[in-house]
Amino acid sequence: MKESEYISLIENGWTEFNSGSSDSELISIASEIGNILKHPNGENIFLLKPKSENESLLGTFSNIHGLKDFPFHTDTAFYKNPARFILMHSACSSCCDTTILRKSDFWNKLTDTEKKMAERAIFLVKTNRERFYTSFIFKENNEYGIKYDPSCMFPYNKFAKEFDHIFQGIISGIEPKRIKWTAGKTVIIDNWKTLHGRKSAERDITRLLKRIYIN
Repeated sequence: MKESEYISLIENGWTEFNSGSSDSELISIASEIGNILKHPNGENIFLLKPKSENESLLGTFSNIHGLKDFPFHTDTAFYKNPARFILMHSACSSCCDTTILRKSDFWNKLTDTEKKMAERAIFLVKTNRERFYTSFIFKENNEYGIKYDPSCMFPYNKFAKEFDHIFQGIISGIEPKRIKWTAGKTVIIDNWKTLHGRKSAERDITRLLKRIYIN
């Protein structure tokens, strides 16, 4: 990865460039950023494929939304500390875009009262394996991050319930950045500074992305 691409990742919250598609090449790129975090299935690289509701695990985005748009979210919100970076790669072109929403895109639209509400919002994370409480804004190693996943995070205290309603209204009115998947494109997202989603895969059910979690 070039220095300019790394700077884009730090300053903008994501970067995109062309690279090789082999597992070894992608693992090498990911290792330049940090340590690879295994997926829950124990693999370093996970294949993302569009699935209908009845083909998917209960509670996953594919189970809830099928081939339709995926809402904005943080990957690995079901971990106490989410993965810091997400690498995704497509060997082939796809018309199914990934959408990006930076924290600054919505944070600057909040009033001071709403920002304090966000800071005090507590959510309940529910998965098939465990339940625990988490916050929308967290601090790790003296750095702040955001954490949000409507498929597994449910507003718990009054601040979260109020903020979640406000937040949904705000982000629905923001035009997100869209990543166009051309052949050989690699994208790295700062998972603490941005939320991401997916546009409908109904016109591209063969879409295939490789994904790596990075700490």
